[in-house]
Amino acid sequence: MWGKLAKWLVVHEAILIILGLVVFVRIPTLFEPYWYGDEGIYLTIGRAMRGGMELYKEVHDNKPPLLYVVAAVAGGREFWFKFMLLLWNLATVGIVWNLALRFAQGKLKFAIVATTVFALLTSIPLIEGNIVNAELFFLLFTVGAMSMAYSGNNLVVAGTMLGLGGLFKTPALIEAMVWPMVWLFSKDKKWFSKSWWWGVGVAIPVALATVYFGMRGTLPEFLTAAGVKLVPYIASWKVSLPLVGSLMGRAVALAGWLGVGWLLRNRLGRNGLILVVWWGAGLFAALLSGRPYPHYLLQLAPVVSLGIGMLVWGGMKERLTFLVTAGITIGAIIGFKFYAYPVFSYYKNFSSWAMGRQSQQEYYRWFNPQVPVNYQISKNIMEGSKPEDRIFVWGDEPMIYAISKRLPAIRFTVKYHIKEFGAEKEVMEILSKDSPRYIVSFGSDEELPGLKGLLQEKYLEERPGIYRRWKE
Repeated sequence: MWGKLAKWLVVHEAILIILGLVVFVRIPTLFEPYWYGDEGIYLTIGRAMRGGMELYKEVHDNKPPLLYVVAAVAGGREFWFKFMLLLWNLATVGIVWNLALRFAQGKLKFAIVATTVFALLTSIPLIEGNIVNAELFFLLFTVGAMSMAYSGNNLVVAGTMLGLGGLFKTPALIEAMVWPMVWLFSKDKKWFSKSWWWGVGVAIPVALATVYFGMRGTLPEFLTAAGVKLVPYIASWKVSLPLVGSLMGRAVALAGWLGVGWLLRNRLGRNGLILVVWWGAGLFAALLSGRPYPHYLLQLAPVVSLGIGMLVWGGMKERLTFLVTAGITIGAIIGFKFYAYPVFSYYKNFSSWAMGRQSQQEYYRWFNPQVPVNYQISKNIMEGSKPEDRIFVWGDEPMIYAISKRLPAIRFTVKYHIKEFGAEKEVMEILSKDSPRYIVSFGSDEELPGLKGLLQEKYLEERPGIYRRWKE
């Protein structure tokens, strides 16, 4: 028994070391405060779902449902949310290892390079690898689908995995085009049949989700959040770049890129062709909204990692292919002004706190000066209310709901969603009828007509911006 175990450990030594690296660099994430706005929304919605509130109808955000399910399983708590991400990321790294081995026909050095790059990109803060975002969850499904399709087996199952990724975030579905294009460009005689079963698999989770929300009576709200609202969201951001500055221009550029792939299909080789098509789809998805948020680039992490592996251990054609794609990617990052998060100071901040060289307040303040304020506000709310009491935060600080363990009085968790839906009147009608125990105001009261009058009539200001109801 011990001999078999020792042999297994020797064979899998490299991937075990990489997985150990992932755990090591992710340890600080388990001790992060509630500081990131989107995480605050997810955790608040997760807690609301556990409390029986109907997703999209009674509590709203603009993504498909599975990320909120994960937040609900985490109990709306930051630590468990991060811990689940750690385990999820370990599984994803394992799948990338398997795909890299297939990609390089068992070349261990290639797999080590590609998997290590992926592990770091998806774990360190540089492009928000430390944050619980949908990209880090759907990567398990998109990479898993790619790995299964690479062998040409179980295409329905592979497509279903990709469809599940789309239920974390819609841009994952853009990668559904990759294998049909690869089969077509490769002149695979079964490309239509393969594409059909692949497409059936992709459609299954989406169809089941549609049926589920239809039976719950929230289909319009689900479609609005998961798809309809995506269109104005994409259109609302302007980029001052020729051609690719508009969504239509980016679509034309993608079509042109695929056209080049078609012309060079015989020279690229199978891996080069996969890299070209997958990279094109991934970059288009990352630039879909035109916004420079770093976590969008996580969708490119698998193909970039494989490309770096090809650069180190591939042939001349594969290396040249990667250099071209890498150059365009760098140009896109610069042109769209993607920003990045500090890495060294992140770990320095954690180590200083862990070793007692700075206070918890200083540790929290590094993430955002507002963080200690939100914790103090939440402490006041917990001391002055019961767990079943509702609160309302007029501003974009949803972390207060999560920290205080109190549910929102309305279906929106942030000010910009209220503005986006033009729901000011709806919100004030609810607040006037069912006055929440606490109202926290970070914005101008005049931006929400009627709020100032409600506060004067029924609330006492405990601290600046924190109002407790005193009159029923």
